[in-house]
Order: sequence, then structure tokens, then C-alpha cells
Amino acid sequence: MPKLIAHQIPDAIIAYTQSHAKTAHDFLRDCGCLAERLPNRPFLLNFCKSRYLFAVGMGAAALNRQTMLLPPTYNQGMLSQLQKTYPDFYILYDQDMLEIAEFPRFKLEYPAMPSHAGREFSADSKQEFSVPEIPADHVMAYVFTSGSTGEPVPHAKTWGSMTRNAQAQLRRIREDVSFLNRAFTVLATVPPQHMYGLESSVLIALLGGQAFSAAHPFFPQDICTELARLPHPRVLVSTPFHLRAWMESGIELPAVDLIISATAPLSMQLTENIEARFQIPVQEIYGCTETGQIATRLPTVNPVWQTYGEVEIIQVEGGNDGCGGAVAQGDYILSPTELNDVLEVIDKNHFRLLGRKVDQVNIAGKRSSLGYLNFQLNTIDGVKDGVFFIPDNADTLKDKLGETRLAAFVVASGISKADILKALRSRIDAAFMPRPLFIVDELPRNSTGKLPHHVLTELAQKLQAVQNATEPQKQ
Repeated sequence: MPKLIAHQIPDAIIAYTQSHAKTAHDFLRDCGCLAERLPNRPFLLNFCKSRYLFAVGMGAAALNRQTMLLPPTYNQGMLSQLQKTYPDFYILYDQDMLEIAEFPRFKLEYPAMPSHAGREFSADSKQEFSVPEIPADHVMAYVFTSGSTGEPVPHAKTWGSMTRNAQAQLRRIREDVSFLNRAFTVLATVPPQHMYGLESSVLIALLGGQAFSAAHPFFPQDICTELARLPHPRVLVSTPFHLRAWMESGIELPAVDLIISATAPLSMQLTENIEARFQIPVQEIYGCTETGQIATRLPTVNPVWQTYGEVEIIQVEGGNDGCGGAVAQGDYILSPTELNDVLEVIDKNHFRLLGRKVDQVNIAGKRSSLGYLNFQLNTIDGVKDGVFFIPDNADTLKDKLGETRLAAFVVASGISKADILKALRSRIDAAFMPRPLFIVDELPRNSTGKLPHHVLTELAQKLQAVQNATEPQKQ
């Protein structure tokens, strides 16, 4: 059976908290003590903001054979929805939140064990260092995506599949960059509740014998502060949104040994700037909630993606959306899974990513993708951030006008709305020009840098209402 952690000795560093380093011995002690105190319920939502306490909560749940629920959002509506399906769940948390007040909950504070059990183990107990085993078929987490109906759709992640995934990622990191067999430390700007953050910060450390920072920095200065506290080699796990803000911050950036990015495509310009600044590789990860991470590439070396381990990508005809697609299967993927992206499959282990199926736009017989349009928008001088989207009323507009219309939000500095539209006309077909284009102070990105469609729709409706209210009424 796979073990709870891959560290071989009790003094191996497993995490860096605000106060001091935590060893494998500390972690196992904390997990064991917490496991004795957790509610006797089969499911938990792990809300811990500290990455270390999140990991301790996950470890204790594994010892108790409990299953984490990791929904896409954590608002009260989502929690109420989950409670209908999983009435026996409770919330594990380390910071008070109004959203969870009415639900069963357990607060985790450090030390994670009662005061009478907080004494350090003796030297003899360290010599008896023994790592618990977890059944490979134990469902450690249900990770949720939102289906077309809006209902959360669960995807099971077993301890065995998580272990093989982490080991595959570790092998790929070692193929792409040499750390001379030294353990590295991960700092992540994405939360551990997100699949990418869970895999590439917590699991890669626990199941790959590495270490992680307990912090969850968001702003550039916080990223720099946390990086500077960590020993080399250090790995920054982030997103294009965070990396762009970090690189453009104008502050002194501490050295880093590897940067990993996911959640959205990296622009080649940003990638080249990072590699020139630090003289290190930038690795992109491809994956989704359904499969977990399954492939990587070094974008400045080769645009082609290579799968992990024995994972295979198979081209299929007549996918769920009727336009064909690709299926991922093998290794730690529990069952063949159709991907929501348009791929050009080169062979079973290599492919090119052409875009997301839902991003494909067909207007007046002309085709494009939201990804391409976003790229063109964000390369305009003076545009700090921008995004195209298809409004929820697009079908109604199409019925009335015979066409679909796109909208866009832009954060800009030193450039007018008219100038942005003029620049866009020289870059994209007129059919894809945004109607309307909103200028905003910032985009409502979530903790992983993504822009949920419903959030964009609500913002557009609000801005449109304000615009309508301020326009002079026709007589």
C-alpha cells in the first residue's frame, strides 16, 4: 500500500511555516493527534488557509479513511447544495468565516494536538520512525466541476492515483531541470483546495519526498518575501496572471530555480522574459479536474505537450459535443476521460493544444477562439488585463439579430477605449469585435487567476445597467 508520505527519515523537512520548519516527524505526529479528535463523519470540506494545516487535515482524514470534498467555489449556496448530497459532511477550518457558521465544523489551530500531547517525542521515538500506509483504493477526495446544469459533478481521486500522479510529476521535473538530487521547496500562489494547487504544492511534497511553504501569497511583494525565506532549490508554482503581475511589479525579484505554470496558456513573451531574467526553465502543466495533471511542455523549447508516465491521448470521432475530440486514459487515470479541449494528437504521448471546445467562436461563418482573441487584446500597449466572453444572452441576440455578439472587459492605463477598439480592428476580424467593451479598474479573478463565466455575466449586467441609467433618454 502507498504510504502517507515519501520521506525516509524523521528529520526531513516537509514544510516551512511562518514560525519554523516542520519535519516529517512533526507532520506525522500532528496528523495522528488530529485524527483522534476529528468528528466521526465520512466527508469533510478542508477550508484551511494555511497550506500546512490543510496538509495535516488531509493526512488526518486519510488515517481515518475520510474523504475530502473540494468544490469549485466555497460560497454558502454551494455548501448548502453539497449538504443535500453529503448530509454527513463537516468543515475543517483554521480561520473564522461567516459562510460556514450554519454548518457542522471543526476548527484546527496550531498546535494541531491537545496541550498534553504537545511534548516533543523522545529520541527513541524518532528512531522508531514509521510511516502509516493508506489503502490505494481509498477515495481521498471528490473534486468537483460545474456541469452544464450548474450542479456540481464529483470526480473521485484515490490515494493510489494521487501517489502515482505525484511520482510522475516528480520524474518530469527531474527530467526538465537538475537539482542534483537535492530536495526542493515549493511556494504556490494557488490554494491547496484547487486541483492544481493540491497536486503541485501539497502532494508533490508529501508523496514526492519534497517540502512546501505553508504560505499562500497573492501580491508580488508577498511572493518575493516568501521566496526569500526558502532555501534553494526553490520552485514557484503559479499562474499566468500572477506571473505577469510579479514580473511587471518593478520590485527586486529573488532568485528561483524553476517556475511551473498552469490554469491558462502562458504567452511566449512572458515566458521568454522569465527565462531571460532568471536563466531557468519555465514548465507548463496541462490537465483538468477530471484527470488531474497529465502532461507538460517547456514552451520555449517545444510547443508539443508530452504526457506523464503511461498516460495516453487517443483521438476520437464524435465527442460529447459532436465535433470529435480526444480521450485521456491509462496509468493513474481511473477511467478513459474525454477532454474538453481541441487537441491535435501527434501520437499517444504527444499532442498540440489548439484551444478549449467551449472557447470556439463561429460568427457569420468565420471561426476563432476566445484564447486567440484574448491574446490579441492583451498584447495592445496600455492594456494591463483583458478578456473576451460570450454573454449569457448571446443565443437571444443571435435569434433577434442573426448573429452572436462578443463582449470584453479591459483594464487599461494611458490608452482610451477608442484607441483599444482601433488597435483591435487592425488585429482581428470585424465579426469578433466586442460589443460592448467595458473599461474596468480590475477583473474579478479568483484565487487561481481564472474568470468564472457567471461572474463576468453579473459584472456585465451591472455595468450595462449603470450605462443605461446614465444615458440620456430618447424623446
